[in-house]
Amino acid sequence: MGIQLDPEEHEIVALLEVVPSLPGARVVEVGCGDGRLTRRYAARAGSIFAFDPDEGAIAGLRSDPPSGSIELRTSTVDGVDIEEGSADVVLFSWAL
Repeated sequence: MGIQLDPEEHEIVALLEVVPSLPGARVVEVGCGDGRLTRRYAARAGSIFAFDPDEGAIAGLRSDPPSGSIELRTSTVDGVDIEEGSADVVLFSWAL
């Protein structure tokens, strides 16, 4: 059996280095997918609002949610209404 590598892991690590722990911050994650980044930030931020148009991805994340204050929604970016100035950090990566 060979070694299995996650090709996105180095990008996640780099992003976590650029945006470190954010105690009390409200994070909005656009296109959260299966929640790899959501799970990492759950312990670093005050709250997370994460959304993705893929119902299956959101359902998987809901079935095993990370601890913390997290709101998950199945939606496209034009389907959510985020009040200007209501987020401290917006994460948008790997989403088309």
